[in-house]
Amino acid sequence: MKRRMTIYDNLLWTVLLLMIWGVSSCSDDNEPMDGDTLQLLSYSREFEDVTRSATVPAGYQLYSVQHPEVAEEGHAICTYLTVAPQEASLRRFVYETDRWHSNAIVKDGVDYYIYGYLPMNAVEDVGISPFQDDYSLGATLHMSGIDYFSNKDISLIVGVKGTESVDANVEVKTGNFLYQGKGRNQNHVYLLFDHLYSALRFSIRVDQNYAEMRKIHIKSIVLTSSATSKVNADIVMKPGATPINSITYTPTDEAKGEYTLLDTEHELTTAYETLGVPTYFASGASVNLKLQCIYDVYDRKNNLVRKDCTSENKLQDVLQTIKRGERRTIKLTVKPTFIYVLSDPDLDSPTVVTE
Repeated sequence: MKRRMTIYDNLLWTVLLLMIWGVSSCSDDNEPMDGDTLQLLSYSREFEDVTRSATVPAGYQLYSVQHPEVAEEGHAICTYLTVAPQEASLRRFVYETDRWHSNAIVKDGVDYYIYGYLPMNAVEDVGISPFQDDYSLGATLHMSGIDYFSNKDISLIVGVKGTESVDANVEVKTGNFLYQGKGRNQNHVYLLFDHLYSALRFSIRVDQNYAEMRKIHIKSIVLTSSATSKVNADIVMKPGATPINSITYTPTDEAKGEYTLLDTEHELTTAYETLGVPTYFASGASVNLKLQCIYDVYDRKNNLVRKDCTSENKLQDVLQTIKRGERRTIKLTVKPTFIYVLSDPDLDSPTVVTE
């Protein structure tokens, strides 16, 4: 079974908006309590008017709209509260008992530079270092043990805006990481996030003429990387027009990475269908990508003609130009080379071509 593939669309994803506000919350035992606590705003309908009080860049969207699962038990956001030049403390927001709890304490009059990412459990280990020895100039996030393929939309803080009131109409911009601590119950902060990974989806159909003679049951779709299953990432964050300044990926192993998009049988139709689970991957890491499929061929009377047919197809060329934050759809059509001779062997070994 041969396949030719192409990119159907090239969509720049909407990036992400979160709001954090100050209320009472949990904290580490060794944390001084002479400051004010930051806690993530719960994404319930009663807060919709609050989120609209901020003006955000075009293309930004409330994160819970894109990912409703964020407001579930155990989800966490990793942040670093840094003070120039080199002081940094790891803090988190964890969703428990129907609200976000935080161990982030800020003090009145102190300038903080906030860096971080979500979801926290997407990374085995994380560290931070100041850019040119000064957090006011930027920071490098050192993220270790990230899955090369993931079902998690890993995203980075790219903008910070503080306000004394949740009702204030403020303009939130990318490229600013400074937050200035205020007095008690006056610490509210908006965070903008952008995607670390790229995304893929596959849309497939059966050619109309071929569908009159054969049925295709797709059973498995698996993405593989030939070189690594996990990567480390050093990400330079800097104030200004390009907050995600650079990303350097390093493979951590030589094991083949695998990611299952589909593992249940599905009969294809003549209409394009997008199949499989969300697929995010480290597009900046140079490894060979392949698509592996298992399928059955039936005749129109539902008699099994061929069982567990397999195919393996290279994706490296069609994904060579994909960028961080882009989602691409690869459209495929199952179509035999010669359909006018019913006895032709190709009838039972269709080729998948790009329409």
